[in-house]
Amino acid sequence: MSLENLLNHTCNIYHAREEQKSPGYGLPASPSFYYLEEPDVAEQECHFGVRSQSVTITQTQPVNIMDAKIKLTLPIGADIRLNDKIVDCKTGLEYTAEQPVDVRGHHLFAYIKKIGEGKML
Repeated sequence: MSLENLLNHTCNIYHAREEQKSPGYGLPASPSFYYLEEPDVAEQECHFGVRSQSVTITQTQPVNIMDAKIKLTLPIGADIRLNDKIVDCKTGLEYTAEQPVDVRGHHLFAYIKKIGEGKML
């Protein structure tokens, strides 16, 4: 199986931007992070891992919180960085990238975390 056959999903990648922002009241500026509305990399070929590295569900009111960590595989040269926002083009689910890893100059992978609403089991 070639890597091109494995990359059966697409995702949008948003790079984290930093600006200095003061909360006011004479307090000094501190870094604030945000993402642009338009993706920095649109419809990047990728593969979202089927199995989760870990899944945690916390029961809270009014909804439950689901925290999942999965593996994202990308072709070599894909522009992905620590704390990038990854959006699955098919489902619209948003993830945050952990440190990307170059696998022998062949492809990249990064573990991504999904934090959001989940269903009670």
